Amino acid sequence: MMSYIFHNQLKENLKAGKTQIGAFITAPCPEVVEVLGVTGYDFVILDTEHTASDIETVVAMMRAAEVYGMTPVVRVPDDTPKNISRYQDVGAYGVQVPMVHTAQQAAAIVRAMKFAPEGERGMSGGRGTAWGRIEDYRRVSNLETLIAVMCESRQGVDNIEEIVRVPGVDAVFIGAFDLSQSLGVAGQTQHPVVEEAIAHVLAVCWQAGVIPGIVAPGVELARRRIQQGFRYVTILDDMAFFADSVAQRLKQVKEG
Repeated sequence: MMSYIFHNQLKENLKAGKTQIGAFITAPCPEVVEVLGVTGYDFVILDTEHTASDIETVVAMMRAAEVYGMTPVVRVPDDTPKNISRYQDVGAYGVQVPMVHTAQQAAAIVRAMKFAPEGERGMSGGRGTAWGRIEDYRRVSNLETLIAVMCESRQGVDNIEEIVRVPGVDAVFIGAFDLSQSLGVAGQTQHPVVEEAIAHVLAVCWQAGVIPGIVAPGVELARRRIQQGFRYVTILDDMAFFADSVAQRLKQVKEG
């Protein structure tokens, strides 16, 4: 019987200090994932929090990423343990959990994602295990799966020192849009009060050896975030980028 290897290149590269560039995928469309893979993106975050993507479509998108050596991470709808482990069971290489406000919440997420003795994840023999053909899957999954928590509230920023000390948390990803709303400047993702919070979270992550991530749409912003020290960076949202591109093309043709 053939055996298969579960290896997370994204996590390895991030732990080695390499910058990894990805995109949020909101369209339930494997072809979008394929285009990014062909182009050379390092990872995609498949969003199930704010989108119509169901789990069958997410599996198809994960396959599209794997074909091109691109790492699929799933942003789950919430921190419910069953939601978290279900996406691991179908093959997510990483899980990103929104709205993590406290260390207690982060610890519960780690327990949901890891098998005993580190956690309480339920056993499965499905796609994530290559239907039982990944040797020592429980140990390997505990080591290889990327655990990313999202800091996108004032409370999360206030508690970031405790959150990064939770064993098992690999990355903290800043959701600047929700953070701006929580800080009272909704939509102003580069407002000084937001930038101050971002800088604080970044510094705490570096001090704790936790991977700092952020959403950074736009070329100049992405370059600036990388220069600041962010290593896990999404530089576009597929449908937002598409909407902007088609609007610009139409305007150019009409004005030409």
